[in-house]
Amino acid sequence: MVLPMQRSLLLAAALAASISGANRASAETLDLMRATCADFVAMNGGDRDQLSLWLAGYYAGGAQRPLIDRDKITSAPAELAALCAKTPQLPLVGAETRAVFLPTPAP
Repeated sequence: MVLPMQRSLLLAAALAASISGANRASAETLDLMRATCADFVAMNGGDRDQLSLWLAGYYAGGAQRPLIDRDKITSAPAELAALCAKTPQLPLVGAETRAVFLPTPAP
């Protein structure tokens, strides 16, 4: 029996494997600590989706949250694109982009 969290992780792993195999010929590196919203906006839709999934995991891991919100992951690329359209020089990894994936932490 596969638990919901395990199923979500398996789905994410399968998605990442299929996307990485498709883009193997055009692989390039991107330092996400230096990346900006302009870099995100310049990506094609598939790359935006893949990076959004990675960012969701990055922020969830940092917050030690073992849950995956599928609706949030699905809506994140469009939300992030809207945020990035307003401020292209915004760092891709930061408090503003974290808010797209996770609620603002309580003070």
